[in-house]
Amino acid sequence: MKKLLTAIIGLIFLFGCKKETKKSLSPEALQIKNALLIQKGHFDAPGIAFGLVKNDTIVYADAHGVKSLDTKEPLSSSSLFHMASVSKPFVATAIVQLVEQGTIDLEEKLTHYLPYYTMADERYKDITIKHMLTHTSGIPNIHDYEWDKPQYDDGAIERYARSQKDFKLDFTPGEKFNYSNPAFDILCDVIAKVSGMTFEAYMKKNVFEPIGMKNSTFFKPEVPNDLATQPHILGDSLQMVVSKIYPYNRRHAGSSTLHSNVEDMLLWAQVYLNKGAINGKQIFSKKSYDLLTSIYTYDGKSKVHLSWFSGKLNDSPIYYHSGQDTGYNSFFGFMPEKKLAVVMMVNADEFWTLNNCARILKNSVFNDSIHLKGPLSYKLKDYILTSGIEKVKEIYQAEEQKNPQDYYVNAKYLDNLGYWLIDRKHPKEALDVFLYLVEVEPDYAGWVSSVADAYKELDSIDLAIQWNKKALKMDSSYEYAKEEIERLSKKRLNN
Repeated sequence: MKKLLTAIIGLIFLFGCKKETKKSLSPEALQIKNALLIQKGHFDAPGIAFGLVKNDTIVYADAHGVKSLDTKEPLSSSSLFHMASVSKPFVATAIVQLVEQGTIDLEEKLTHYLPYYTMADERYKDITIKHMLTHTSGIPNIHDYEWDKPQYDDGAIERYARSQKDFKLDFTPGEKFNYSNPAFDILCDVIAKVSGMTFEAYMKKNVFEPIGMKNSTFFKPEVPNDLATQPHILGDSLQMVVSKIYPYNRRHAGSSTLHSNVEDMLLWAQVYLNKGAINGKQIFSKKSYDLLTSIYTYDGKSKVHLSWFSGKLNDSPIYYHSGQDTGYNSFFGFMPEKKLAVVMMVNADEFWTLNNCARILKNSVFNDSIHLKGPLSYKLKDYILTSGIEKVKEIYQAEEQKNPQDYYVNAKYLDNLGYWLIDRKHPKEALDVFLYLVEVEPDYAGWVSSVADAYKELDSIDLAIQWNKKALKMDSSYEYAKEEIERLSKKRLNN
């Protein structure tokens, strides 16, 4: 308790804000707490942390649940979460700092800073720093981050930049938008080369320390054991378990490896709400703030920002970034006109951070009185392996009749459940779910092909072909069914 009180007092001092205490939650804070507990239950999340600042007052800063299902240690507002792609605006912030110093030009070519960078595509020579920050570089995204083979040494990020030599661009730089994690990873090497220090050291010295984010880091070995959380995934029995793989690899520092907590992220919020300033320090200039939040266009009409995405919530602009990696989900957003910012962190897969943060803001800030719901697949998963398909049908039909509904009742959540089962080697139960799915929505070819996928997993090739043919008959343009029929027919011949 002493440590917690000390942390809170320190946060108040650094942030210059009034903190609502646990003993006397305001009606708004109590509403937020109740909403978080509902959402935590809807998604079977081991832990959830949340912070909200409005008009220089910390309305909420707390965490619920456990750091790990193995240890059952409780979370606190100091607990550190892997923030996934919420890392990217930090990279952009470092870049604009270096722009201010005159060591980086957003319009300059990447190869100016990394002469050894090369690709199997001559167009790579036209990639600029701005292209990379706006996901318009054409650098292709990747799917394997080698979390199971992490690299920790200082040379990891340069090796990653050099590893692009056999890749080709997805399109001419500046022509289109395509979300690119590698672009932000390579920017870490740019930051390191122009600053003369490692990316992680630069962030600590020039971002975290000046702001007062004393526990935040891009270097996983710096995370103290008493503040660490663990990632959770759906296990083979469709229950949450601690992931055997932790999502960290220094090769992917810029796109994914920020570790932070509610307390530090609310300090980060103050920086953006004050356009670069905190406690008399200018982390970046007002001009840089304008650079970060300005609208940039590609293909003549579409719009992006430097790392940030934007939209409107009840007609008020919001700048945001969400993140998802193995066992973690996160969200950070700020609304300049409303002078508020929000952060959410969850140590579980597939949690809707953006959707749930929006709903909390709608209820607590805009008084919309939205009934909080979760995807029905999370409730159904608790019964399919233990009670079978008849119980799933019973629950689905009962939830469908509720008003208001506690869950989103939609056939697609049956499909999700079925593929969860397939991925975890339960094809028979998946088939039961998909056959019921076709009962619920018999006219959609996609669900018919899901049945075919279950038969394929059961090695019933003839039935898989038959169901794909049925799907193709329902929708003659259904390419997946066509391709599956061809693949399965070849497999049958080879057998």
